Formats: sequence, structure tokens, C-alpha cells
Amino acid sequence: MIIGIDLGTTNSLAAVWRNGQSELIPNALGKFLTPSVVCVDEDGMVLTGEAARDLQLIKPQNCASNFKRMMGTSKTLKLGGREFRAEELSSLILRQLKEDAEKLFGRRSH
Repeated sequence: MIIGIDLGTTNSLAAVWRNGQSELIPNALGKFLTPSVVCVDEDGMVLTGEAARDLQLIKPQNCASNFKRMMGTSKTLKLGGREFRAEELSSLILRQLKEDAEKLFGRRSH
């Protein structure tokens, strides 16, 4: 299975080509849009998407959004005592979208 991903500044989404047309892939909550937000909670666990956006409301210092524009630079963001480059944060969003697709279709995607 091959999926296409739109890594957006605010939200991201994934789609698959099936039966001659594109089909949007819902995330674990059944929504097509996944917020492009990454947070580190108080236990050091990395959260992405909706869970991260919810945490961002109460712990904005542990969260990052709008980081896509920093890709290709040497800038880092400190979240929960850890430093991340924009490419790392983007990869976490991409991984979440890929995992959502694999859960939906029951097989690995490329």
C-alpha cells in the first residue's frame, strides 16, 4: 500500500489511491485532519496530533506547532527538557499518519 501525505503547517492528512480515486485516511479519532502539534508530557512521553493539541492548551511550553517553517535550519525547540529539530518533529507527525493508515488497512505502508 502506498499512501500520500500532506504535512501541513497547522494540520496534516493522509490518503491512499484505491479503485481509481483518492481516499482520505481517518486518524485514530475518525477525523481526516491531524493537528501538526508535538508535545512532551510530564512523564517524558511524546504526544502528537489531537492529544498534543489538547496538552498545548495547558502546557504550551512543552509543545511545538508551526515548526515546519524551521525545517532546513539549525534551530531547535526545547520541549519538556528535550531539544528537537523541526525535521524530528515533522517525522513524529509523519509516523503518526503512517501508523493510522496501517491500523486502518491492517498492513504496512510505504
